[in-house]
Amino acid sequence: MSGELIPRRRTTPVQREAQEATAGLVARARVEQAAIRAQSAVAEYAMSEVTYLKRIQGELERACPDATDALALIANAAAMSIARQVHRFGSEIS
Repeated sequence: MSGELIPRRRTTPVQREAQEATAGLVARARVEQAAIRAQSAVAEYAMSEVTYLKRIQGELERACPDATDALALIANAAAMSIARQVHRFGSEIS
């Protein structure tokens, strides 16, 4: 019914220090969640880039078989560089 008052739940009184500690835990948890999400996003993007590079490598190797060794070297060097960047990013935000 409109305008009807709903009784509030009774809560146990909590000391200010406990409330502040809980708020601090929540804040730290949110920071950790953001860091995890950032690592996940960077890793996902990096994996898609490496997948793209490997696909292009295969296409170019089929088009020019004589360049297979050079293409593999370039693609693998790029993939390793991307992997190092992901590792560095993870180390910096941990």
